[in-house]
Amino acid sequence: MTMTTLGSDQSGDVSGTPSRRLDGPTRQVKRNIFPVPAPVLEAPPAKPIEAPFAYKKPKPPRRWKRAIIVTILALVLGVGGYFGMKLFLAARSIISRNTTGGAPALAGTVDPTKLKGEGDGRINILLLGIGGPGHDGPFLSDTIIVASIDPTTKEIAMLSLPRDMWIPIPGYGSSKINSACAYGESENYPGGCGALAKLAISKLLDLPIHYYIRADFDAFKQAVDSVGGINLTVAHALYDPEYPCDKNQGLACGYSQKAGATHMNGITALKYARCRKGNCDNDFGRAGRQQQVLLALRQQALSLDTLTNPAKISGLIDSVGDHVKTDMQLFEIERLAKIVKDIDASKVISKVLDTSPDGLLVDYSADSRGYIELPKSGNFSDIQEFAHSIFVDSYLKNEAANIDVQNGTQKNGLATTVGKMLKAYGYNITSMTTAADQNTATTVLYDYTGGKKPYTIKYLESRLNVKVKTATPVSGDPDIRIILGNDYKLPSTTN
Repeated sequence: MTMTTLGSDQSGDVSGTPSRRLDGPTRQVKRNIFPVPAPVLEAPPAKPIEAPFAYKKPKPPRRWKRAIIVTILALVLGVGGYFGMKLFLAARSIISRNTTGGAPALAGTVDPTKLKGEGDGRINILLLGIGGPGHDGPFLSDTIIVASIDPTTKEIAMLSLPRDMWIPIPGYGSSKINSACAYGESENYPGGCGALAKLAISKLLDLPIHYYIRADFDAFKQAVDSVGGINLTVAHALYDPEYPCDKNQGLACGYSQKAGATHMNGITALKYARCRKGNCDNDFGRAGRQQQVLLALRQQALSLDTLTNPAKISGLIDSVGDHVKTDMQLFEIERLAKIVKDIDASKVISKVLDTSPDGLLVDYSADSRGYIELPKSGNFSDIQEFAHSIFVDSYLKNEAANIDVQNGTQKNGLATTVGKMLKAYGYNITSMTTAADQNTATTVLYDYTGGKKPYTIKYLESRLNVKVKTATPVSGDPDIRIILGNDYKLPSTTN
């Protein structure tokens, strides 16, 4: 499987000469653009507000070494020794240690006691697109997509997050979401760009993020060209008069594309995915096109013509060495490829967070932060619920445990609030009521099934920070009952 992301430009201030403090040189003025004030990011404090976690380099377990050897042998037998060794050498330069742990689904049998929470049974990958060396803001991740694969149902869902969304970045205050990667690089955060971006977006969505894949413009263009281009259908004609020139990003050469079915090479595909002005439907329109391009690239890379063509495999390998970084290990990539190749394109869910009338974000530009996007509800709860509604945990869904939520406090509406959240996260909430005792000190979790709903119980233990108590059922009892106590605190969803 080839998962390639692409970066995008970000307009600079053409009324002066401000610089993007995190990531590179002053942006030059495009000659045909009207002056627009540039968004200003908050400067990071001299020292992190929160101490980053300690990073210790452990000795790799032997089974990891064996997995790499098996992978290499499989590649050697499949596409020839030269290409197998070439992939191995490329992998050594692009793969870093995963500082947060991988997906249990790629480690073998999923043990419910090892799962961290809802969504941990899926494979969640953060795709980051950057400009890379030679571009303004080389480490600003202006393409941000969470791709989540369900290994049991063979379904994939993608959620694009806009680059100007204002979020907390652990250890660095609040800033635009695309600066998390830049902080990770400039501040030497353990694990760099990918590790900090994973942490920030995991907290934003209340979802485990297992891996990241970061790619720049060159990787994207080379990957598309190495598979012979991609085929896709352009929904409507596009015209962006301010699209930058290939060899001079400070000048505007424009871009246009006819509607209909078309075949694109790397350069054209990059323009199609990057354009955002004119009638290209701003950042939200291009987010949808980026997902379309990724799916087309996946389809081409997994086609028989690509997988059996050593020249194309070699081209793919050449494209990644200096332009892609990931914390997914070789054996995980191999296992993921086996899962992804069987995914039906009709089962792909594509969503974009936007500022449309039905969207969950609103535009804001009334202070020194410049143009940003904020959650419409005032916090991130709706966004978290939306993410979990598309990243459905099959283990939770299949158990379908009947759950009763009771309010054991005098906080009005607590059972309804918690029940609504749990239902959005995939739990089967059957009732939300007031407990007999409204002065319950601590939250209690009761299991009436004798342990027959292990995934649901594990997830609730993690979410409620309690240990389950086994209870003898009587007529009318649910599978699981939650009695919320005075110690219960709603998850932090502030922005």
